[in-house]
Amino acid sequence: MLGALGAAEAEPMTPLLAPLEAARLRAQLWHTPTGPTRLRLLLQLADDLVARHEELATPLDSAASYGRQALALSTRLADPAGRIRSWYVLGQLPEASSAADTTGRAALRHGLRLSQQLPSPALEAAGWFYLASSYPRTTAGLPRKLATYARAAALFAQAGRPLEHAYVLKTMADMHLLQGHSGQAEQELLRVLALYRAAGHRELHYTYDLLRGATRQVGNYQAALRYGLAAVESAQATHDTTSIAYLYASLAGIYKELNQPAQALAYYQRALRHAQLGQSAAGIAITSVAISRLLLSQHQPGQALRFLQTLAGNPHATNSAVYLSCLVDCYVALGRYAAAERTVSQLLTLAKQPATDDMARLNAHLAAGKFYLATVRYAEARPQLQQALELCQSAGYLLQAASLHQLLFRADSAQGRFPAAIAHFQQYKRLNDSVFNAARNQQLASLEIQYGTRQKEQNIALLTKQSLLQQTRLRQREQQRNALLVGAGLLLLLLGLGYNRYRLKQRSNRLLRAQQAEIAQRSQELARLLAEQRELLSEKEWMLREIHHRVKNNLQVIGSLLHTQADYSADPAIQAALEQSQYRVQAMALLHQHLYQADRVGRVPLPTYVQELAVHLLDAFDAAARVRLHLDLAPLALPVAVATPLGLALNELLINSMKHAFGPGQPGTLTLTGRLLAPSTYLLSVADDGQGLPPDFDPSHTHTLGLTLVTGLSRQLDGEFALLPNPAGRGTVAHLRFLVASPTAA
Repeated sequence: MLGALGAAEAEPMTPLLAPLEAARLRAQLWHTPTGPTRLRLLLQLADDLVARHEELATPLDSAASYGRQALALSTRLADPAGRIRSWYVLGQLPEASSAADTTGRAALRHGLRLSQQLPSPALEAAGWFYLASSYPRTTAGLPRKLATYARAAALFAQAGRPLEHAYVLKTMADMHLLQGHSGQAEQELLRVLALYRAAGHRELHYTYDLLRGATRQVGNYQAALRYGLAAVESAQATHDTTSIAYLYASLAGIYKELNQPAQALAYYQRALRHAQLGQSAAGIAITSVAISRLLLSQHQPGQALRFLQTLAGNPHATNSAVYLSCLVDCYVALGRYAAAERTVSQLLTLAKQPATDDMARLNAHLAAGKFYLATVRYAEARPQLQQALELCQSAGYLLQAASLHQLLFRADSAQGRFPAAIAHFQQYKRLNDSVFNAARNQQLASLEIQYGTRQKEQNIALLTKQSLLQQTRLRQREQQRNALLVGAGLLLLLLGLGYNRYRLKQRSNRLLRAQQAEIAQRSQELARLLAEQRELLSEKEWMLREIHHRVKNNLQVIGSLLHTQADYSADPAIQAALEQSQYRVQAMALLHQHLYQADRVGRVPLPTYVQELAVHLLDAFDAAARVRLHLDLAPLALPVAVATPLGLALNELLINSMKHAFGPGQPGTLTLTGRLLAPSTYLLSVADDGQGLPPDFDPSHTHTLGLTLVTGLSRQLDGEFALLPNPAGRGTVAHLRFLVASPTAA
């Protein structure tokens, strides 16, 4: 789950030495006597070992020895630049950074002081860069890292070093991504691209990959996919195989989030093949776990577990939180809860170890929280999810924070912690809406159309160039023929004129065919524009339906919360008030359900809506078996502005009949009629044959909430409301007369 959240693949500031080149330099060092050349070789080899350790996690080997030798030799040769670089090497070593305030950063600051005394802006900039890299990538450490990186970037620009300047800006953009500042990171990365291109730098795939992460973080999958493809193309063009597996996996992650499992699996398999070719145990483990999670998302837990078990001999996988958390999810999906709980215990033990990083702890607590949720152990799930949320917020992972708020909402709701549950649900909606775009698949389709259009434009441009070249050659040939015909006799001149007439006729025919082709092309373009217009209208209608659907879902959540609160209340008056509110919310939810299910968006078919509302209330009052429902409603489709107050008013009238017309167990009939009195007036009546109105009942002096609501809603409809004895003899009839602008048959 967290594989797609990691920072983009890094690259060293200076290119790594090829293995053969490094071996050649080591052999040269062995035979080089004391002097400037030996100092240069020591520093070059030490820098490469440190960069390779940070990039590929390879052993440092002789880096510390090279650094100490370089420091002693540069001091003996009185080479200030060599001394500064030697201090920088020693300050970057892991044994120094473990006690950074006394050893590593002290060495870096000493080198900085020497560079300022020299002075050398480029060496000073490198020192600030290494010092910034020594600060932790945490919420507290990021501001200090960024401020120090900014000093390095300014000095590299002052020293006229565009490649190093661009590299530091790219590193700052990576930090801004961790803070969730995607827009700022994107602007910095576009500036980095401009600097690299101006300097002729070809390895742009690391920058493209960061742009993929920035645009994906704000839900712009169209741009993210474009940058991901550009990163792969750049890596292939420059024959950089060290990061190609990661770049393929990043593309697979985008397709997975776009719900394109076939494309995602294809790119994951490419990533796995490259990781196997490069014999990268960590890469094989991470990609295999990603494939297993993809299979889990496709509801194939057995296949996912079998694929995961192929990593049994890989210690980089079986001892990692990513592998164990995926194993927990597979066991839970298969119902093997005992095995899942044993794996959760391993995860929590791993999280407590001091050497475990924050990402592994986040995976461990998240997997434990999801397992406890799945096994209905909410009290144990909540602290695990809370710890995962704190780690996620500390690292700035907005996407995972939204998912954790949703899981905490489930845990708090199940435990009856409704204020906390609502707060988590609001945080989930805020983060989810700020990160994701609801039209993911539409963006993908748009991108494919753009790629197709670009390809067509390129083909048209190529054909145009070929046509111009052909016309140029034809004109040259005609000139040559005319020159030969001038030197010939009269007969040849006549033959040439006849041939020229023939060529003119052919040219006219070509022009005519070109005009016909242009007309056909414009016709196709017009047809395409009409199709796009229809697609936009269809998309608008879909969005309206989706809005009504979401409103209905939210109203149902509110109704469920009211029902739950009523169950927990011991006061009958409060229970009755909550039930009344629940009926009103259900009436509005039913209205929005009809809005997104109707053939015409924005119109509610009145007979169907009234029938479903009445049947729902009969079921709610347990009266469906004894109260017969009779409907006689003229077909009418109402707009939202009329249907909403009308539905609420009808809800109050039906509830009033259920509560007061019929006694406990008393049978009866509830009649709902509706007809058009005039082209723009509709009369809706609710009649019952129950107990009727009390003899001293006066509607004008009755201030119950239900009748007050009906009276107010009738005014909102520019209508009239009356409550009268049933002229049929028994019971009560309520008339609601209202205006309907442009009535439409249902």
